[in-house]
Parts: sequence; structure tokens; C-alpha cells
Amino acid sequence: MYEQLQELVKALEAGSYNAAPGSLVQGSSLQIEDLSPVMNNVTFEDKHIKLQKMLQVKPSKGTLVQFNRQLSYGTFGGSAQLEGGVGSEDVSDFVRAVVPMCYYSHIRRVTIAANMVQAFDGVKAEDRAASDGTKKMAGDVEFDLFRGKGDFSNAGVFDGNPNAIPALPNILGVDAQIRQSDILSNTQDLMFAEFGSDQSVVLQAGGTLTQGIIEDASVRSAMNMGSADRLIVDPLVLSAYNKIVYNKEHIYLAGSPQDATAADLRRQWVSGGTVNLEASRFLSGKTRPARSKANGPVAPAAFVPVDGGSGSPFLNAQVYKYAASAVNELGESALSPVHAFTITGNGKYVTSTLVPVGTVRYWNMYRSVAGGSILKFIGRVKNSGAGSTDFVDLGNKLPGFVTGYMMQSDTLGIHELAPYSRLKLAISDLSLPEAHFRFLTMAMYQPRKNVLVDNLIGSI
Repeated sequence: MYEQLQELVKALEAGSYNAAPGSLVQGSSLQIEDLSPVMNNVTFEDKHIKLQKMLQVKPSKGTLVQFNRQLSYGTFGGSAQLEGGVGSEDVSDFVRAVVPMCYYSHIRRVTIAANMVQAFDGVKAEDRAASDGTKKMAGDVEFDLFRGKGDFSNAGVFDGNPNAIPALPNILGVDAQIRQSDILSNTQDLMFAEFGSDQSVVLQAGGTLTQGIIEDASVRSAMNMGSADRLIVDPLVLSAYNKIVYNKEHIYLAGSPQDATAADLRRQWVSGGTVNLEASRFLSGKTRPARSKANGPVAPAAFVPVDGGSGSPFLNAQVYKYAASAVNELGESALSPVHAFTITGNGKYVTSTLVPVGTVRYWNMYRSVAGGSILKFIGRVKNSGAGSTDFVDLGNKLPGFVTGYMMQSDTLGIHELAPYSRLKLAISDLSLPEAHFRFLTMAMYQPRKNVLVDNLIGSI
């Protein structure tokens, strides 16, 4: 006990080192700094970038990317004729698709003094800024390739309708383009439409990724002459899928003892071959607003949800909590005041009327589960430009939902006008500003060979 008391006295005499240098007292002022020469990174790294590495990158010669898509070899059937007949005239169907270039850029600035000092790990300030700028832009592009302009509500339906999407400058991602292909005939196989090629390529999982859903997604790709073989989901969803083996029968080869348990499920056999599964952190469900900025949008005012018509899975007397955030080019606001709403009849949907405060491009909507208190993202709605805009909740999105992407990599590609580049800007003070930029877009040549698995949820 006496030795412990002595140690405590020594600690108190030494003072605290977690303070301003001028306030250090006793032994703390005599300590040397013992700093590890290693940067411990807690955010994403290059190994987490996956979709960009999957896709072929092609140089672009203009600000519009154009490509041709063949929809048919003519009208299916009808070539058989009676003897002597020559048949009717036929023609193939083609369409030219156009994709606008997208411009990603930001500025990094380091002071001349910061560039002169010796860093703890020997990396110059401008080199660190350049490395960080590369990763930041790669992360933005990765996110938009998957989810750019996605999750916009069209009167409660998430169908990728262009009219429901604001004029945002980022890439139109895989998510929105696959959803649009359910409606756009210029993306569909016209020859087999009568035999099921016009079925939706957006599957509702109802919360859980199962072996059956993966089989169904593979078949939907096959119904559009595709062979999608790579399913990318978020880590929690993949983990939940992996747990299905816990109750499965294990096969012991030749009766040999095993020194491991569970499994690492990364492949599933399906009727069309093999589907490979992998996780991407860029697909995780949104659980709260982004960090707000000082010059960002203002949080929406309080709103009162009301009963709509019928068409939801909500049940009478269930209680849900709602809140919204405002979004523009500068970022996302904090949440509005939370409002609890009680469903007044089985199947009733909920309508929330949002009023813009300042410049608002769209709103993100957050909701709890029935009887819950934690709000998570369920979708977004474009600012209509009127005095108010309605967000309709049909209950078709689970709070914090995740979308899985069944991909066939040769059906889409990246077109670059400018690869990742750096440009030194004019110096107007004792700092070194540098622009980082990449001009690119994504073209989905055959969107319906890919499939979305919607409304997944994973948990720890």
C-alpha cells in the first residue's frame, strides 16, 4: 500500500503532459517528447477502393461521352415463310447514349513554414497533402460510381426517375442507372421482352441477404443475357450472410480433426455458375447526417408528418420518429427537430411537408423503426422549387438500409478526360495552394446485366 501511495505522489508531482507547453510544471516540463514516427491511419486506404479497380478506364476526347447500344436484331420471330415467300422487311434497333463529363476538384494548401519543418515521420507537408488529396478524390469517385444521385424519392418510389433528381454535378452512379433501366426501353432487350427480359433488375431483400436472393439476382442478370458474377455489399451485410453456415452441417474430410470453426463464405454456386461476394465500406448504410460545415445549409424547421393514403406496410398505432436535414453543394445540415407520429390505420403511408430555409437542393429524410428512438436515413427528395416539398414514406426503405450490387464488370466503364492531376495555383501569401482534379464519367453500356439487391440490413 505504501509503495502504491508513493507512485501516486510521483504522478501528481509530475503534472499532466496533455497541456499547453507553457503550462507544464514539475517533472512534466523535463520530459522529452517520445513520439512514434508512424502515422496511424483510421480512415480508408487504397485497398478499400474496389469498383474503380474493376472497371476499364478509357481516354475521352470530349466533354460528352457517346456510345451505341444495340437493342435487337429486328423483330423476334416471323422469319419462317411458306414456299416461295420472301418474308417481310426487318431492321435492327440501335440507340446512341450520351453521358456528360463530371469534374472533380479541390484545393490543398500548406504554409511555407509547414513545408520547412521536420515532420515526425519525415514526410513534407506538401507531399502529405498531395497523398491525402489523392485518396480523398478516389473516395469521392468510388462513392459516386456506386451511389451517385441515388436514393431520390419519386412520390415515395425509388425508381431513379431523372425528373426526381436535382441537377447535381457528380456522376450518375450504378444505383440510379440500373433503376432507370426498369423504365427506359432504350436499355432493354427488345427481342425477349415478351419472355421476361422486362422484369425488374431491382430485387427487394426485405432486410436479409440469403442464398435464395443471390440465386434470384444471378437469374435476373441471365434473363437479360448477362452473367453478373460479383456481388458487392457492405461489411455488416456480408458478415450476416456468413453466419448462415453456423447451423449448417460440416463435412470432416477422412475423419481428420479440425482446428478451426465457422467459415469464410466468399463464393456461392448458383444455377448460372459462381457468384463471388466481397465487402465495400463505401456501401454501408447511412446512420446520421454528415459533419456540418460553418457555411453549410441551415437545419430544416420543424415539420408535422400526416397520414397519406394506403399502400404501406405500416400498422395501426405504430409510432415512428421522423427528422430531416437540408443538403446543398456545401454539405448537409444538422437534423431538424424530431417528431413522433402515430399511424392511424393499417397500410397508411406518411407524408412530411418540408419548407426550404436558404439554399436547399434536396432533403435527406431520417426515420426510426416502429417504437424505436434511433433515426437512420431512409431516402431523399429533390427541392421542387415551390414553397414546400413533400417526402412520401411508403415504408419501402428500412432505416439505414444497404443496397447490394451484382456486377458484370465489362458492362460499364470509366471515361477520363483528365486523369488525377495536380496544378500549382498562384501564390498570394506565404502558402502553397495546389489544385487536385480528375475529369471523368461512367458509362453503363448494358445496365440490365447488373442487378440491385435492395433493402439489406446488417448488424453486429
